[in-house]
Amino acid sequence: MIEKLVLHHVLAPHAAWMGAIAAALGKTWFTFWSSLISSTISFWGFGFIFAVPALLQVEKGKIQVNRSLDCRALLGALPLVMFNFLAGNILGVAVFLAFLPDSSFDFNELPDTSTLIRHAAIWMVLQELSFFYVHKFFHENKRAYAAIHKLHHTWTAPVSWVAIYCHPVEHIVANICPVILGPVLLGSHVAAILMWTTLGLIHTTAVHSGFWICDDNGMHDEHHRKFNVNYGVSGILDVLHGTYQLPHGAVDHTNHQSVAEKKNE
Repeated sequence: MIEKLVLHHVLAPHAAWMGAIAAALGKTWFTFWSSLISSTISFWGFGFIFAVPALLQVEKGKIQVNRSLDCRALLGALPLVMFNFLAGNILGVAVFLAFLPDSSFDFNELPDTSTLIRHAAIWMVLQELSFFYVHKFFHENKRAYAAIHKLHHTWTAPVSWVAIYCHPVEHIVANICPVILGPVLLGSHVAAILMWTTLGLIHTTAVHSGFWICDDNGMHDEHHRKFNVNYGVSGILDVLHGTYQLPHGAVDHTNHQSVAEKKNE
């Protein structure tokens, strides 16, 4: 729904001049700069907003109470975060340029509503499947966990920007590939892809914020706390595999009770 609103009510009226910019810059540089600008706003901009409560040591609204941000550790993590951010942008742009058809870059022909809905649904399914099983593998294979995924889990109480504090191999395989898999297979329009990746970065910074501003009911924060639960994005595959678990204080929407209330029954 958000993608539809942005694409048809924000981008569509400006499609002509966006197409002119794309023609002036060329497909390569237009894709690179549009990707870099949108990801900077969504990851660093929204990530900063989501990090403010932790930076100010706010206690209200924390998912893991009595856990505070180690600012020195965050500063130490930022070089790798910046490297992964830039590497992810470059890799994503390279893949799009190599595999997307020319029609994906045509701003005179934006996708209609039915195409956008169909593509978005397939993107989400493919992301959930690929991310869940890759992520689960990184946990269940001891060698892969020790060599690759353990680095990300040094943050047991995360803050927004450490969403991509991870081994570069993990960033490519678990973070980048599940997001771009659907758009590449479907040959989706670059404008729709930009909306998809922007929303994805806002989501991942929110669920790593450590506060109830997250949009997953604290599911991923609980994964960082316990390690062996909540491997997926939506929780659907976790329910099927018996690995779904909400943190203390979350609301179980099936009966509108908090997890704490259910445990006290």
